[in-house]
Amino acid sequence: MRPLFILFFLLNISICSSQHNLAQHHIEVLTSDSLAGRGFTENGQEKAADFIIKELKRFQVKANGSNGFKQKLSYSVNTFPGSVQFSITNQKTVKIFAAGKDFLFHSASAPTDIQGQIQKISADFEFPKKAKNQIFYTEKNKHNTKAIEELIQSFLFESTTKENLLIIQDSSKWSWFPSSKQSENTVLYVKDQLFKNALVAAKTESEFVSDFESSNIIGKVEGERSDSVIMLSAHYDHLGQMGNAIFRGANDNASGVAMLLALAKYYGENKPPFDTYFLFTTAEEVGLLGSYFFLENPVLDLSKVKMLINLDMVGTGDEGITVVNAIKHQRYFDLLKNLNNERTVQIKARGEACNSDHCLFDQIGVPAVFIYTLGGKKAYHDIYDNGADLSLEAFDGLHDLIIESLEQY
Repeated sequence: MRPLFILFFLLNISICSSQHNLAQHHIEVLTSDSLAGRGFTENGQEKAADFIIKELKRFQVKANGSNGFKQKLSYSVNTFPGSVQFSITNQKTVKIFAAGKDFLFHSASAPTDIQGQIQKISADFEFPKKAKNQIFYTEKNKHNTKAIEELIQSFLFESTTKENLLIIQDSSKWSWFPSSKQSENTVLYVKDQLFKNALVAAKTESEFVSDFESSNIIGKVEGERSDSVIMLSAHYDHLGQMGNAIFRGANDNASGVAMLLALAKYYGENKPPFDTYFLFTTAEEVGLLGSYFFLENPVLDLSKVKMLINLDMVGTGDEGITVVNAIKHQRYFDLLKNLNNERTVQIKARGEACNSDHCLFDQIGVPAVFIYTLGGKKAYHDIYDNGADLSLEAFDGLHDLIIESLEQY
């Protein structure tokens, strides 16, 4: 019995290692320089889509229907295809700041090439109606956060001023989001506190694209039965780049794509109980636009969906996993907990939250849960979500847990 047990143990370790290695490979490709953050420049999203389709074909997953794997759509987005610069001259000393680390432009910022002295303002400042080529500066703290956000929105979208720069000194953690609009002004965030007489220079070549083209990717594995359907989803888009700062999106959401590909590989080799669809959405970061388009143009009868599992940010797990919509779908959540058997540290229940692609499915009555992992470094929507130290602690356990739970649900 001992040699047989050892053989089984070693075989199990080998399978887990192979699965883990494949996930790391997928994340490395999806976060590479050539994909430019899977955003809106350097053809990054299209390259990511083509890579995913290549892997689906390799895993024997089929396209659904005659239109192939891609479901094409377009949307508006403000992009940063050129250089971005920010510097300060103080007593003949020039300090050049690093994009993403030391400064960021607001995603709705207009193109700008401006220099001059800062004009310090308060959070309740009212911008002059005819201001032009002026540089305003204020400091954000825990007491004026709401007022600063209102100031920024007013400056970007309500003010009649044009071609001005607003600098926000903000030493808190930054989270950057793409914008579907472009202002006629520019907002810049900086970590350092600026001195009163500082001479600043800022430049960005932002470009508004009214019809950025992208695609949802849809694959299918036929099951033993077709009267019900299982859907597995993950968004593959991320924030792209700003100058030489790349938002690689390793945890968000190269990890979810890697999990979906791992599940596609499994079901390509092991026929599932029900027809199983793999939906890789685009434009999640711009406002769930990919899932919205899919629901407006479904490729299957959504009334047949038995369960949709959305996977977003599953690259950690040393503190367990969380299931959104667990209370609404208590039976499925209880099944996950009963099957866990220490695959993950813990499984936490969370109520409804419109924070990923599951949300729109849930709102029209499609049974849907969203699973994400807990722990690890807290990089999110910044340049530090780059794959370094991404543990994949719960990856193998979650992979097996999803498969086993769907077999019994």
